[in-house]
Amino acid sequence: MPAPAVYEETGITPFPEEETIETLPYAGVLYATLREPQPEGGDVRPRFYSNERAAAIRVGRATISLGDADITWEEARQVSLLKNRTEKYPLKVVDIDEFGVIFNEQPSPFLDLSALPDDPREPGTRFAAEINDKLARSRLQDIYIYVHGFRVNFENPILMATELWHFLGYEGAFVAFSWPSSQNRLGYVANAESAQWSAPGFRSLLRFLAEETDARRIHIVGYSAGTRMVAAAINQLALLTREWTEEDIANRLRIGQVILVGSDVDRDLLATYLLDGFLRVPDQFTAYISEGDAALKVSRWLMNKERVGESFRQGLGERGRDYLLSVDDQLAVINVTDAEEATTGNGHDYFRSSPWVSSDVLATMAYGFMPEERGLVRTEDTPIWSFPPDYRQRLVDRIIKEDGATPADGPIDASAGAASQ
Repeated sequence: MPAPAVYEETGITPFPEEETIETLPYAGVLYATLREPQPEGGDVRPRFYSNERAAAIRVGRATISLGDADITWEEARQVSLLKNRTEKYPLKVVDIDEFGVIFNEQPSPFLDLSALPDDPREPGTRFAAEINDKLARSRLQDIYIYVHGFRVNFENPILMATELWHFLGYEGAFVAFSWPSSQNRLGYVANAESAQWSAPGFRSLLRFLAEETDARRIHIVGYSAGTRMVAAAINQLALLTREWTEEDIANRLRIGQVILVGSDVDRDLLATYLLDGFLRVPDQFTAYISEGDAALKVSRWLMNKERVGESFRQGLGERGRDYLLSVDDQLAVINVTDAEEATTGNGHDYFRSSPWVSSDVLATMAYGFMPEERGLVRTEDTPIWSFPPDYRQRLVDRIIKEDGATPADGPIDASAGAASQ
């Protein structure tokens, strides 16, 4: 992943000087999955977990290695901040330690209860303890969850979560969520159904984290087809908590930022979610859109419906404009088309390929900055935010103001400001 622009030659760094690769939390990332374990024996692909749906959530810890490179922590810090790297440092999942099955709601009638340990709560207790231990040693008291997109294996979200967590300076606790997508190029419809099927399980995980951990807030970054699951789960929580006050929802669910990137959700469906009370659940909801996302153009052609992650080709209309303006303290729609490198490749992977967009996502997660605070702009006649030419400097100035320091003072801990939020 290219270095986010906010770190490029600015003096701002998320990385502690004293840390070493060997002592990073877990030597990897915690995970939760709705995939069935891969049967042992033989040369089976994909590794660890299959593409089949599981009747319950399995949790554990994945161990990560930085390819074959023999690299020190100081070298890792310096390389991470380079805009153009001369060498590649591939991440690999080398092993997993599964804790077991967790559930805090009624288990599936198809779950084989005989396979559970004598104490069925033990895996969940261990999972929560791992999270709470990390939170106790962090300036950020939040959980971050990454949800992957279409046609990837179990390992993909773990590697993506590792990259994002790396640029958060390993603060807070990060969980990679792996739903049962397949790697079949012709399996788009099946993947879309699996994403929707996974929503109740993801909803259950969110409630587990809120009830069993010490997290201040739980933030979610959903990508591509995985946003179908994220949006459906948040909508289900909105329906289940209709009788709760907004204060009860904030205190009992503790959902912070919900960020949809390259979202493949039907735009009309999201509109019904908003009417159902979707915005009552998270502190803030952000949807990134793009005029250059070729993958979503294909999805729109297949489904014959506009996707949430597309730009508004026909315009918003007066009612749509007025609605977005009326909820601009809760819902932000951000057009990435003018962001640096946002249209690289097929334009769908911009939250990694664009140093500006990755900076925006990380600043939202670490600080909870509103769009204007992050340097985004919009004209008076539109509720859509966009990236101005001087976006990077605007964001750098805001972080410096938040942390009470300047680049000349040395590296700035970009996570320090969030602890007081």
